[in-house]
Amino acid sequence: MISRVRTTAISLIVLSLIMASTSLAQNHADPFLRMGVGARAMAMGTAQTAVAEDATAAYWNPAALPWLCKFEVSLMYSAAMEYDRNHNYVAAAMRADRIGTFGLSWINNGITGIGQYDPNGVKTGDLDVSNNAFQLSYARGLGNGFGFGLSAKYLQENLADNEGYGFDAGLMFMPYDELQFGFMVRDLASEHGDDQVPYEARLGAGVRPWKSVLLTSDIVKVEEEDATLHLGGAYDFDVSDNVDFYVAAGMANIVETDQLNRAMTAGFGFEFKNWAIQYAYVEEPQDFLKENHKISVNFFFRDCNPMKSAMGSLKRERAEAQVMAKQEGPKEFIHRYIFEGNPSLKLSLELLRPETRDSIANVWSETGGVVSFPGINFATGSAEITDEFARVLDGTAKLINEHPEIQLLEIQGHTDNTGTDAINNPLSQARADAVRNYMISRGVDPNRLVAKGFGSSKPIASNASEQGRYQNRRIDVVRVR
Repeated sequence: MISRVRTTAISLIVLSLIMASTSLAQNHADPFLRMGVGARAMAMGTAQTAVAEDATAAYWNPAALPWLCKFEVSLMYSAAMEYDRNHNYVAAAMRADRIGTFGLSWINNGITGIGQYDPNGVKTGDLDVSNNAFQLSYARGLGNGFGFGLSAKYLQENLADNEGYGFDAGLMFMPYDELQFGFMVRDLASEHGDDQVPYEARLGAGVRPWKSVLLTSDIVKVEEEDATLHLGGAYDFDVSDNVDFYVAAGMANIVETDQLNRAMTAGFGFEFKNWAIQYAYVEEPQDFLKENHKISVNFFFRDCNPMKSAMGSLKRERAEAQVMAKQEGPKEFIHRYIFEGNPSLKLSLELLRPETRDSIANVWSETGGVVSFPGINFATGSAEITDEFARVLDGTAKLINEHPEIQLLEIQGHTDNTGTDAINNPLSQARADAVRNYMISRGVDPNRLVAKGFGSSKPIASNASEQGRYQNRRIDVVRVR
């Protein structure tokens, strides 16, 4: 009898603590909204405001949604949480070209199996408490490295049958390929039942000092609490052509009873062609809650849209570009800095004005109306636009938009001779369609572009070597008129 009463009392105490302090916040309404989602993000100390790169961006900063793939799904499961707690997440995001990106997500949090007893100590059942947040997000890229996003959420809790609402807003800015900033406010003017949900403001930065290294930091301010610092880092490397691996670690600084409590995190993950699996070990700020484990699975499908910066790469010096511009003629300059994938697009366009503004016309004339993309081609059997190719197409689209005298262009897709015509012909058409759709997404009038696939019928190099086959897997842009 005494043990049963004690068990009931402990369960109620744990319930009250869980509902008040499950997450990184103190005793405020709905702390589960500030716990964080996604195994990679959690492994990096939750410092994700500037660098969220999958469907969890709807949570970390909706302004990052425009830079995702065409369609993405993220799932997270929390394991080994003390006192039968649960905290799980599901999100999906879809990019609609020229409209924006939409996200839909669900956070489920609660505690299960709390025993209920009558006055005689006889168990009458179990009590489950569940909190849910259903969120709809919209975001749009503004060009020049800027993006904004908004979210509206519906809050529901079954213990007191409470309902509520909430709003998030975010901004992203990527001045350079290696540097990005994010700002978001969570639960702006949000309420749940009779409680006012405290806002959470996050200011974040991400930097890539090397290609495979990402370092992040977030300054977080929850209403009526001191600001805290969150730090994270990840190292990515290729295991094979279709498999990437990363390791990550982080630290979240938590204010708890006026003392700084550092919660350490770590994790790793594998990324394949269309999906990824991730794991994170997370220490919780409250000692009695100990640690837990996050497992995420992400799916992403085609037409990925990597973030484009306002000013290209920090690693290409303006002085170097100016010297090379003086040494080369208009045709060579445009090929090198635009058609061959200049990582500093804005710089190149500035150097083209005003004295060489007609250089694009010279290129069409000197090449007989055909411009190829040497050295930036497709993988075997693929029509996927790579990050490098996307930057080239960004430059091409901008130049086309600046020259209305170019009335009609035919985008021609080509393959090597690997495989049969039954495979190569539709593949080459898919490549041409992918490039046309990408340039339309960058503002080129659809009426100025047609796409046509030629299979392996028009090689420009020998298919007897890998290098030759690589050159033949290409796109040509032909000026029709």
